[in-house]
This record gives sequence, structure tokens and C-alpha cells, in this order.
Amino acid sequence: MRLGCREAMDLLVEAATGTVPPAVRASVVAHLVGCPACRREAAALEETASLVRAAGRFTVPPGFWPAFTDRLQARVALERLPVSARWARWLARPRHALAAAVLTAALGLAAATAGRLGFLGGAPSDPADAFDAQLRGLVTETMTATLPSLAETIDTWRAGLHAGPDAEGDAR
Repeated sequence: MRLGCREAMDLLVEAATGTVPPAVRASVVAHLVGCPACRREAAALEETASLVRAAGRFTVPPGFWPAFTDRLQARVALERLPVSARWARWLARPRHALAAAVLTAALGLAAATAGRLGFLGGAPSDPADAFDAQLRGLVTETMTATLPSLAETIDTWRAGLHAGPDAEGDAR
């Protein structure tokens, strides 16, 4: 069996610890003979494996894991999550999905109603106010100060626009 670098690298840990069958180990060794990069990696892994073997096996004392989980749960219970994490956890529960959907729909409806009634500072509901807002954007203070008759012209124009059809019956 001929191995490429990727396959040999995947099998290096098992080959260094002796957990692969002899045929696979022979294929890895055959690859290492011709590949200096994989040989360097195998040497580093072999050194690490020998250090771990020299350190001996570490065993946990009896009862360690139950005591550890009890201490961990007690510590988690004492620490409060931030509000954003609590909201995210609450919304992630399936039973709260319907409540979140209803709340979102209610807020959307309230915002749409408030915008339509003019509570959100949207467009003025009175056409005269809308016209004044457009004029304020076009006529500057400098223009009004320079042309004193401009204010009178605007007032006359505004009165004519809001009067509807003129006296002769023409529609605008």
C-alpha cells in the first residue's frame, strides 16, 4: 500500500504509539524513508510520545468526577448570565417561539399605528404642514432677508394653493 503525505500524516500518531496494524505501520515507514518533511514530523511525534510514556499514567482519585460536577454546578448557579444571554436562552426554547412571534407582531403593529398617527415624527399629516416643510427646505433665511417681498409672495402662493379651485372654476 503506497501512502501520500496526507495519509501518512493522518497515521503518524497511531504509528508512533504502536496502535496500527503491522501492514499499515510498514506503509508509513516506507513513506517516511522517502519524505524528509514527514520524517521530521514523525520524529517530533515520537519525542512527544516518549515524554508522555516517561511521565507515567495519571489516575484521578475515586469520587473526583462526581465532586467536580457538583462544584461546577454550584459555581454556575452563583454566576448570573448577562441579560442578552438570558434572553437568547429564553427565545431558543421552542415553547417561547410562539410568544416571541406574537410579541414581535404586536410591536410591529404598534409601530405602524404610531407612525400612521404621526407619533413617530414622520411626515406631517396636514398638507399645509407638508408644504411648509418643503418650503423651509428651499427658502433660506438669507433669501428671505435679501428679498423682503419673498415672504409675502410665499404667503400669497400658499393661500392660493390651499384655497382649492379658483373663483373661475378651474381645477388645479
